[in-house]
This record gives sequence, C-alpha cells and structure tokens, in this order.
Amino acid sequence: MDACRHLELLKMDGTTRLFSDWQLHVAKPVHDAQLRNLFLQVFGHPISEDEWNWKYAHTEFRGSLLTKESGEAIGFFGGMPRLFTYQGQIFHGIQNGDVMVRPSERGVFSKKGAFYQVSSHFIKNFIGPGSAYAFGFGFPNQRAFQLGIQLKLYQKSGQLQELSWDQKESKWHWSWHWSPVNENIESTVDTLWKQMQRSWFDYFLPVRDSNYFTWRYQKRPSTKYQVLLIRQRITGKPLAVLCMRIHETYCHWVDYVGGHTHLGIAIQAAREFSHTQGKPLRALLSDAIAGHFLSAQPEQASIKPTDILIPTNISNNPDEVRPWFHRFWLMGGDSDFM
Repeated sequence: MDACRHLELLKMDGTTRLFSDWQLHVAKPVHDAQLRNLFLQVFGHPISEDEWNWKYAHTEFRGSLLTKESGEAIGFFGGMPRLFTYQGQIFHGIQNGDVMVRPSERGVFSKKGAFYQVSSHFIKNFIGPGSAYAFGFGFPNQRAFQLGIQLKLYQKSGQLQELSWDQKESKWHWSWHWSPVNENIESTVDTLWKQMQRSWFDYFLPVRDSNYFTWRYQKRPSTKYQVLLIRQRITGKPLAVLCMRIHETYCHWVDYVGGHTHLGIAIQAAREFSHTQGKPLRALLSDAIAGHFLSAQPEQASIKPTDILIPTNISNNPDEVRPWFHRFWLMGGDSDFM
C-alpha cells in the first residue's frame, strides 16, 4: 500500500458506538493479540504470531474490529492489500480474510448482527470509488458467503475450479527442460512477470513480481513450497516459473508466472514433478481461466467445481464501472491459507 493510503487508514482512529454495547474500531497491530485469541475461539486452532505477522506484513491496517464496551473482541473482518494489473493499468484491491465472529455472538443473521456490523464497516469505509481500495475479494467458506449474499454485502464474481491430471513419467524434451530451484531467481521472476502481464492483458491479474513471490512462497513460516523453473534447452531462456506444495496424497500446483503460450509445457512439467513424488497433480483456478489450463493439455485431465466461491463487494452505485467482475485470474496461491 502506498504511504498516502496507509496514512488515511491509520488516521481513522475513531470508535463507532452501536445501539448495543458493541463498538467498531479500525484494527491495528496493537490489537493483534486480541485478534489471534479470537481466531482460536472461532476456528478451534491457534495461528502463530509469526504466521499472523507474515499475513499482514504489508500494512499496519488489519481491518475492522468489533468489540464489547469492555474491549473484548467479538468480530473481525480482515484485509490484505493486493495490487492488480488490467489492460496496462494498476488497481488497488484488497483480499478479505480472517472473517470471524465469536460463536456466542452468531445468533443474529440480520443487519443488527455482529457479522453485518463488522463487514459493512469495512466495505463502506475502505472499498469503492474514492476509497483506499477499488474492490474487495476473497475465498470465504460457504456459510460466510451465503450470509454475505443474504445481507447484500457480497455478490458472486467467480468460483474456484479443481483441475486434476494424472502424474506423468519424465522424459527428455528437445526444446525445453525443467528443474527444481532453491537459489535466488528474483530477476527471472520479474522478467516472466512482465511477459505474463502482456499475455493475460484482459484479466484482473494479481501482481506476481519478485517481491510478492519471495514474500508469499519463501518467507511464509512453517510452510514449504517447491519452485520449478522451465528453460529453453539450448539458450537457457526462462519460459515459466511454477510453485508446488506437496501434500500427503497429492501435489498442489499453487502458482504460475508465465505467458499463455507456455501453459502446455508448464502442465507437462508439473505432471512430471508430481510423478517424482508419486502423487497425482491438482490445481485450483478461477473459472475465468480454468478453461485455458484445461485446453492447454486436456490429456488425462478432469475438472470439477469446488465449494470455494469468489465474492466481491456489492456496489450501491449503479453507474460504477466494475471491469474486474468475472475476470479474476486466480490460483490457489492467491489465497492466504493454501
């Protein structure tokens, strides 16, 4: 987030008092311990301080916080800034996550309820024309998504599809080869990112430069990823970078940096890598791009919708132009939890 946007959000220090003993706040690092405790109450498992700090590393603005008058946290609507490119322009988006309401406060599913109060506070204050962010998006569970639709906070802007391929034995390719890499490839990622923007010009594409890639896949605490680099065999020219996460029963292809024209060999490389692990290959992709991946190498491929829907915030302005609608270019790695 740029300095001006940061300052605008942090200046919003006022507390909003509601009709009950609830209060709304702009959440900041001083609230982190409360928020991690709320996370434990809501999701039934802890989130470490390192993981929390990694997730919100790019902003001191955490989101909207709902507390009792005593200061006890009962609801939160988090936001992680993401830059997008679309047709050569930069858009400031925000990925909403860690949306949580303490179980004891979940009984009211109307606009008087905790979920609506904390969610609408975020959306009304920080998203839309003239606000810090042009749009919000996320990967909520079904319950939160349906409640957001019911309360006219969200509208569907896509759905993650699961693509699966059988593993494939590695073979020699005369024009290209892939290899796992552990060294610094920042300049390679930046070169491929520039190519990717041109190749996927008409999609809302989250920035995948070296700064993002390093933070997302090399600095995340307690989670290991394997980066693959595809090169031309003779010249050594980089063609694509893939990021994989190995699970117990499958290999998850979580991210891709490269052009549309190299999807076929990227899928081939991913399948060959999964063969080295003895596991099938899976990828989660927004429906706007899933067909491109499927057609690039349809051999032994299957596709099915997941229950992960992609909402964006509802606009109350009928004249607002919303070009991101159904144009999100997203993979599993664009979430904060895969």
